[in-house]
Amino acid sequence: MEGHSGHLVPRGNYSTNETYVYAYSRGLSGVNVPRDVLFTRIILVSTIGVAFFLFCGRIAQLSHAYLRHISSLTASKREQNFWSIEDSQLWANIKKHVLYAPIGSKRHNREIQLSSAINVGTLPSRFQTILIVLYVASQIAYCALLDYDENVKAALVAELRGRSGTLAVLNMVPLFILAGRNNPLIPLLRISFDTYNLLHRWLGRIVVIESIVHTVAWGVNAVDETNVSDMLDRLCNTPFFAWGLVGTVAMTFLLVHSPSPIRHAFYETFIHLHQLAALLAFLGVYYHIKLDVLPQMPWITAIGIFWLLDRTARLGRLLYLNFSLKRGSTSLVVQALPGEACKVTFHLPKRVHVPAGSHVYAYIPALSLWMSHPFSVAWVDPSSSVTNQGYIDNDKPPKYSADLEKQLPMPPSNHTDFLPANSTQLTSVSLIVAARKGMTRKLYNKALSSPNSTYLTTGFIEGPYASHPSDPATYGTAILFSAGAGITHHMLTVRDLLTRASQGRVPTQKIYLIWSVRSTEHLSWVREWMDSILRLPGRRDILTIQLFVSKPKSSREIVSPSATVQMFPGRCRPNVVLDEAIPNRVGATLVSVCGPGAFADEVRDAARRRIGRGAVIDFVEEAFTW
Repeated sequence: MEGHSGHLVPRGNYSTNETYVYAYSRGLSGVNVPRDVLFTRIILVSTIGVAFFLFCGRIAQLSHAYLRHISSLTASKREQNFWSIEDSQLWANIKKHVLYAPIGSKRHNREIQLSSAINVGTLPSRFQTILIVLYVASQIAYCALLDYDENVKAALVAELRGRSGTLAVLNMVPLFILAGRNNPLIPLLRISFDTYNLLHRWLGRIVVIESIVHTVAWGVNAVDETNVSDMLDRLCNTPFFAWGLVGTVAMTFLLVHSPSPIRHAFYETFIHLHQLAALLAFLGVYYHIKLDVLPQMPWITAIGIFWLLDRTARLGRLLYLNFSLKRGSTSLVVQALPGEACKVTFHLPKRVHVPAGSHVYAYIPALSLWMSHPFSVAWVDPSSSVTNQGYIDNDKPPKYSADLEKQLPMPPSNHTDFLPANSTQLTSVSLIVAARKGMTRKLYNKALSSPNSTYLTTGFIEGPYASHPSDPATYGTAILFSAGAGITHHMLTVRDLLTRASQGRVPTQKIYLIWSVRSTEHLSWVREWMDSILRLPGRRDILTIQLFVSKPKSSREIVSPSATVQMFPGRCRPNVVLDEAIPNRVGATLVSVCGPGAFADEVRDAARRRIGRGAVIDFVEEAFTW
């Protein structure tokens, strides 16, 4: 992959065509190095410029949110009206038609399925599409801007070879950075890992295509110089070309095996092969560059350093959370729940802080060796592991409230016999894992077949990784939509907001927790945690819970025990919920959603329709689109 130093070789000074082609099939001959340098600088400056623009935008948003937070702490509902009215129609239109908008009218995270078994992925948002299209178009333009005045095939192919190789290595830098769980841009720009994962996939496609173009361009001149046999001999026996071929083949495999239907159908196999192929691609490119001391060496070295730092940070998080010299390692209790789900509780050997709305990567070696899977943190005990100050009764055993006791089935018994000594002083992190395919299905079946439907083993978590979009603690009103296991993302947020509201530390005065499930069996997933929430001070004045059961077994299951805990038969209709909640809002309003793609798209559409009508509404979606 040719680089940025050297000079253009004079063209047309060879006695025979063979000699002429020979000059353009090796080294930097024919490579327009000055133009490569120019385009590289343009890409770097434009990328940094976009990042700086986003950074300034985030700083402005965070400053605005902080001012709103501070000024609203002691404000009454009436005084918070200042923050509830949208002053800038321009900003409202940007949110409605660009930042929150899907490509078309509604579809964004709803999976595109060719059949019940074949999922071809999701669509990016309108803003994401603009960024992707502009970047792809720029890469095509850079590769197409060749010195056509020479009008010599070998020279043009050599220039294309250098250009595509240079761009491929340059794009590998953000490709590897965006794939890291410790991507420094996540906290800096406050953009979710899910968005970076989308950009990672598109950058990967660009790198693969440019690498193939680079290899084919070299091959065209190599064949024209002699023949196919000689070209293949060099690929096999010359280390420089052989390592380049390793990199290209590995990248091509990454492209072929990573389409959404394959990725989702065989995720665990996919991730193993993906990591192996990525390592081979890196090594192939590294040695290809090193053997000829090409100018891209600092870039590929930076990629290797970042990869090592990310892996080291992940290992450090893993060791810190799960191992203690005094208390040993993390123990894991898996309880099978009604509705084909598991409550997975990691009893850590120490006290740690877990932010509300964060997610962790779960390792269960007995079922999937070194594999890890991301899950939202559903619950953390004690409460002081989430907030700086817990409420008075945070370490007492749960006492079931009358609000939920009648209609929610009793959860499996608490297996306190398996907790480490002094467990009330240590942190327990609980997840709800719905049984689907692969590891989650094996986990559920293992727990279901164990005594008392409880499986005891060793497990570890890596994290916690916080979701960085809008902080719910800066809003007067939070409307939180959940569907199925998506309730896990909002449970800690509700507890955190209620706890801090009772202490006068947040301006939140209205919380709507909306949960849509298929059957009442699913309500048992979070019953004991919901009971803890219902016992919090001031809960009745702030929190309204609406439970929608789309397929109840009978009408007798649908019972609303109080005005603040309501149950409804049928599907949740976000339009109706927002029409009831927004007129009663206090201050600025956050609409958050976590659940299946189709449900999330309905909430997004409902929220967007109400932006620009006078109310300050921000929208946040928690999604893991792999």
